[in-house]
Amino acid sequence: MESRVPTEIFPDNPDGAEGLRNQAAACRRLATQARTRAGTTSMSALAEHFEEQARRADTAKTASPNESDGTHGVTR
Repeated sequence: MESRVPTEIFPDNPDGAEGLRNQAAACRRLATQARTRAGTTSMSALAEHFEEQARRADTAKTASPNESDGTHGVTR
């Protein structure tokens, strides 16, 4: 019997923060087309979630150069 590799719900995004912002934009477009107030609210909240993840990805990207040279958290 073959064992299958589990499918990740949110695999690593190769586009980083830009890809997350694209997801947020798609959610906002869907929010404008929602048929109910709950749908609009849900899609808007999901868009905000993707935006927050994009901000974190940006922060992680700007912090990563110091981690590679061993000076993370060191003030010069």
